[in-house]
Amino acid sequence: MWKVAENRGFEVLVYDRSIRNKEKKVDTSISTEMVADSYERMDVTSDEITLVAGDSDYVPTVEKLRSRGIPVYVAFWDHASRELKEAATRFISLDPYLDHLRVGA
Repeated sequence: MWKVAENRGFEVLVYDRSIRNKEKKVDTSISTEMVADSYERMDVTSDEITLVAGDSDYVPTVEKLRSRGIPVYVAFWDHASRELKEAATRFISLDPYLDHLRVGA
């Protein structure tokens, strides 16, 4: 999957899992990259960000980006953090697409 993403022009960052097989550094890496890109690569007058996540840990990042005038759309299941939904420019529920996104459907 990661090779396909790279071949399509995406920058792929992969981190080792912890000794308990848990993701480590992923949320902070995503936040860091979004803010860095907003200064280094984005045109704040026309670009926008879509974050596919539901964790309230992203709220400060979303608020920072929005304070710079960058629209941030959050797409996730309805159980996403209320604070994240409120911080986003718009929340897009993935619940109506569950059958379409289901593996093997």
